Amino acid sequence: MRLREKIKKPQRPVVAYEILPPREKDGTLNSYAETISSLLSQTHIDAINIPEVHDEAGRGDRPIVNQKRGEPREFGMLLQDIVGIEAIVNRVVVHENYDFQKKWIQDTHEKYEIENLIIVGGESSSISYKGPTVNEALSFIKDDFNRMHGSLFSGCIAIPSRKNESKNLFKKSNNGAEFFTTQVLYDSKNIIKMINNYQELCNSNKTFPRRILLSFAPVSSQKNIDFLKWLGVEIPNNTERYLQARPGTMTDRSLDVAIETLNEILNYITENNLRVPLGLNVEHIMSYNFQYSVEMLQELARIYREFCIRTKQYNN
Repeated sequence: MRLREKIKKPQRPVVAYEILPPREKDGTLNSYAETISSLLSQTHIDAINIPEVHDEAGRGDRPIVNQKRGEPREFGMLLQDIVGIEAIVNRVVVHENYDFQKKWIQDTHEKYEIENLIIVGGESSSISYKGPTVNEALSFIKDDFNRMHGSLFSGCIAIPSRKNESKNLFKKSNNGAEFFTTQVLYDSKNIIKMINNYQELCNSNKTFPRRILLSFAPVSSQKNIDFLKWLGVEIPNNTERYLQARPGTMTDRSLDVAIETLNEILNYITENNLRVPLGLNVEHIMSYNFQYSVEMLQELARIYREFCIRTKQYNN
């Protein structure tokens, strides 16, 4: 079953693993892909989610140096060949003009055999970019590219803390977004509010909500926490103090927070009979957290799959 078919079946569990393309010092794309194949044999996933990294100078000084990495679509093509699993390639569309992006989209589909994209915007709505907006890129894929060339399956990023994000999700859905992945979650308050409001919007417009993949990542140091906060991830003060506490390791405590956050979201969905389909996306953030992220993926996927088995609201 193709990824798009899994995503469109609300009760079908969908689990993705997000990993950055390798740095130059990590060796060849091919050798890195083989390492990932070996490690991911420890658990089942439905897709590899590959982000595109930019400096994002507007956020201020970057806590961690941005190192040159392989191209996401080339890495994605290799992973599809070696791991035998579909890739989702992220594309930040605002930095190059519209014609450049249209050519990039066509080449990605035809030359790299990538069928799944996440369309990403700029770091700030106050900055004027030369490229298309997320909604313009989505509309091009839905109304022009897919009618003429093929069938790209497009998603977007959801930022639960952003004002009126549920309205953004609804608009992007109308423009062709078939799924969403959230920013990394360390608290359930804003994501629950966003899901609830999105469900209400869909109900009032008599449409079925798109799937939302909930993102989680382990942290192993204060540097990791600072980097996530620099990216815009919300980490409540009490949660940060818990992560820094003793005894035990920070990675163990970050797993505890992820489990608690996921359970709060799933329980809210069940108790309020919401029909927004959910998925799971786990990422490593730092390469040295790779094994911790695989362990987090295993535990969260177990909880999530049990939810998918017992839930009833998607059957109607």
